[in-house]
Amino acid sequence: MLTTMNPKSKLYEPDHWRSRAEATRKKAEALAYGKSRDRLLKIAMEYDKLARRAQDWQAGRNENDTLSDYEL
Repeated sequence: MLTTMNPKSKLYEPDHWRSRAEATRKKAEALAYGKSRDRLLKIAMEYDKLARRAQDWQAGRNENDTLSDYEL
């Protein structure tokens, strides 16, 4: 089932995802090297991808676009 989200949602804001990525990286840096640190860094990279997608969506969206059109 496809659900249309409100474009005013913070999920559409690149800064929301960048902030999450930064916070996750800080948590990872506090850990010794290991699986937990690696997982957190991968999560941060995924947040960066979401930020880029949100930015692309904002730059090129039209009123008929939904977030799912951008495979977030």
